[in-house]
Amino acid sequence: MNDDLIKYNDDETVNVPFGRVAEWYISKHPLLKNIKLKCQSRKKTPELVKENIITVDHVEGAVDYKSTNRIDDIVHLTPMGEEYVKEIEAGKRKDRLCWSWTMYCAGGNSCQRECGNIGSCKENCANRNFPNNIKNSHDMHLCKVRVISESKLSWLKTSKPLRIKIIGSHLPANALNTHIPNSSKLNLTREIRDKIILNRRSDYKTVKEIKMTLLAPYNGANEETLRNVLNEQREICNDTKLRGFIKRDDRRLKENSGSWTILHYLVTEILKLK
Repeated sequence: MNDDLIKYNDDETVNVPFGRVAEWYISKHPLLKNIKLKCQSRKKTPELVKENIITVDHVEGAVDYKSTNRIDDIVHLTPMGEEYVKEIEAGKRKDRLCWSWTMYCAGGNSCQRECGNIGSCKENCANRNFPNNIKNSHDMHLCKVRVISESKLSWLKTSKPLRIKIIGSHLPANALNTHIPNSSKLNLTREIRDKIILNRRSDYKTVKEIKMTLLAPYNGANEETLRNVLNEQREICNDTKLRGFIKRDDRRLKENSGSWTILHYLVTEILKLK
């Protein structure tokens, strides 16, 4: 990925274009390597879509729709949005956030929690009283690392409209413990997941064949490079995880190919054009 696509700001934020660059930057950040990120709901975007001010498109080649919101989604101004931005520039309207999204480390036994303890909550932690706290994997209390991305309507006229800020740390600077990344689950990037699904659905490739496709860019790479790629698990994973991912997608494809899905496709994509 071309580093020229990333603008480094003085306030420790970066600006990037919408699309693949955003996920690439996050996956390569030293604090986030081999880290499983979870996310809240994306805010501000839906209401502006309803107002017909913006549209949201998936990046070209996107096929992994386990989540309707993706970090590599692309926001565009509609004609109404273009007029809205002109009024912002003229001082007639206030600028508005069109993208506000928080992602966070899923936590683990070596992450410091918001209450200060490492790996588990303090006995007097108020978070313990929340329903399902101990088993809730979507609890932002489990680690202090956050990835905050945002964009405003006026920024959509620029080449790098998405601002990303990474805050917090897995452990305090004076901690004697060593942070061990939480990489037990599948942690491939969206781009790699898309590539796997396309290879499977279009050519019905086997796990071994898909693994060879993923390894192809590293043909001739030295041992250290390969070890780092395997440890990060962003672009390559082990055969067990790959087989499980393919199996789940095969099942999802089969479940989504019934008569109701076909009817829905006809109504939303074909008949609406007539």
